[in-house]
Amino acid sequence: MGDASGGSEFIFQTMRWCRLLIIGLLGGGSGGLKADDVEVHDRGFVVYRDNCRECHLGSGMGIPALGVPSIAGLPRWYVTDQLRAFRRGERGADAEDPSGRLMRTKAESIGERDLAFVGRHIESLPPSSTRNALGGVSSPAGQQAYLADCADCHGEQGEGSRGERAPPLIYQPDWYLLKQLENFRDGKRPHRPDESSSKPAAHIAEAIVAWLATIPL
Repeated sequence: MGDASGGSEFIFQTMRWCRLLIIGLLGGGSGGLKADDVEVHDRGFVVYRDNCRECHLGSGMGIPALGVPSIAGLPRWYVTDQLRAFRRGERGADAEDPSGRLMRTKAESIGERDLAFVGRHIESLPPSSTRNALGGVSSPAGQQAYLADCADCHGEQGEGSRGERAPPLIYQPDWYLLKQLENFRDGKRPHRPDESSSKPAAHIAEAIVAWLATIPL
């Protein structure tokens, strides 16, 4: 297991850099906060501003350099599902997953009633159309592997399924999807315990996410 103090330092530094970046984007003065005054009546906006914006930015696009993914456009039901999973310790419990631990801390600070509000706000944000950050090339092999291992739950085009509680995979960047597949393989994040489809070999995972990243929204 990793050093707990090292994980705490990662969390501290990540939050520090997120705050500095937000201050820079808002211009460092009160003039940049006018949107807050206009939208303060929107509870979802307020919860997002106070708990999520530091790292995921106001647009929800995240900060790839800090390992913070885009969450813009993710459905409300999925956002609330995952925040509850963090709160229950089903995600973010592994000492070698500092990003997950940070998310767990944040999720625990959000009240149950506010989960739906912040989920609705995140769902309203326009998703990113630029998801191929790794420069992978879409291939028939990637599509075939996806259809064989993932489509039953996530849909043939990665659109997700609320009935299966499976999120859309076309709203998040390839590097994040690849990292989550690695986390599934390493046991850092739970998947469906009766399935092995979430644990493809590394080269197959790369082909899958490269194909997903090219699907138009």
